Amino acid sequence: MFRFKQVVAAAVAGLFVTAAWAVAQDNAVIKGKALFKGTAPRREVLDTSKDPNCKKNKAKIGDYQVIVNKTDPPTLRNVLVSVKEGLGDRTFKAPDKPVTITQVGCEYEPHVLALMEGQALKVLNGDETNHNIHFLPKKNEEHNFSQPKPDAVGKELKLVAEDLPIKVKCDVHPWMGAWVGVFKHPFFAITGEDGMFTIANLPPGKYTITAWHETYGEQTAEVEVASGATAEKDFTFEAK
Repeated sequence: MFRFKQVVAAAVAGLFVTAAWAVAQDNAVIKGKALFKGTAPRREVLDTSKDPNCKKNKAKIGDYQVIVNKTDPPTLRNVLVSVKEGLGDRTFKAPDKPVTITQVGCEYEPHVLALMEGQALKVLNGDETNHNIHFLPKKNEEHNFSQPKPDAVGKELKLVAEDLPIKVKCDVHPWMGAWVGVFKHPFFAITGEDGMFTIANLPPGKYTITAWHETYGEQTAEVEVASGATAEKDFTFEAK
């Protein structure tokens, strides 16, 4: 009986060690802000009235190239933050669920998005007008197709190689534009109305992270984060 208890105790201890090891591999967090320094540029007004069928759209909209949030301090929207180095030879399975980009009001929503290699990208058309979606990748196949009005089912395509970032445009409505980042891993985030980013479920370690913006370019930073800990790193983009 004593021997049996020893075996059970050892097995239970082993389970706890295994569980602790597993937790130590994937519960680190890197978070921060994309700060903006200087005078925010005035958003250019885009006249879309040439196509009256743009659903949910006013005659004029503001461009999406630079959106400075009215936070304190000011932050920048649509900054793509990702892990560039530090994951070693780890591999990651792409999610089965597709990422969606929608054309509504003759705009792309979202303006910046990201997904993993091989993950499906679903393109929807919510407008009462035809669009032509044109992907301009560096490493992936170039996709260029028309989409009739409206299309709630959507068209799925796959981007199978890491590509940062891919410009997307509409050949029918020249003011439309979006960006797609394709990664080998799931450790990326895009800043929103609060200018914040959070990259979670990381193995502990030393990382090089990048912050990319379509107007202000790319910045890099070195970050070290321990198991179960949160490391904070802000990026500052300056007005031109």
